[in-house]
Amino acid sequence: MEVNSSFDETYELLFPLIYRFVSIRIPKADVEDVTAEIIVKVWRNLPNMEKLSALKPWALKIAAHQIADYYRSHKRTPVMALDDTPLPLPQTDQSESWATLLSVKETLAKLSPQQVNVIQLRLIEGFSAIEAAEILGTTQQAVDSLLYRAKKGFRKIYQGNLDRGGRVR
Repeated sequence: MEVNSSFDETYELLFPLIYRFVSIRIPKADVEDVTAEIIVKVWRNLPNMEKLSALKPWALKIAAHQIADYYRSHKRTPVMALDDTPLPLPQTDQSESWATLLSVKETLAKLSPQQVNVIQLRLIEGFSAIEAAEILGTTQQAVDSLLYRAKKGFRKIYQGNLDRGGRVR
């Protein structure tokens, strides 16, 4: 991507990443608007960017700040609402995967926002520890430690749910 890229090019490149990042952090009704605002901010500030190779981590850092602004202006505390994220329609053949997905989402909801952030950045989006640290405004060691604690906490909650019959309580 170049500094003088069109808005459409920027949007096409960043929309899926930013949308996923925003969708688990704010209510469903506002996800698309906030995502668009973030992409506009990124596009307007492209000429100020020094290393275009770091575009995605930089865009996610802007997204994190925009989400914080969203909650400041709405005077709410950030929560990951399970009803705000779409789940596949249950089918007779997919009931097992439906239950697993629901259990995973409920388990993630029991983790801290920082733990969910590091799981999404490192395990889902595939960012390196250094990139995740830059996005989260911390050190690589802190990201590694947080990821370890997040995985350990996830396993404990998820396994406890399986032992009690498979549902998060």
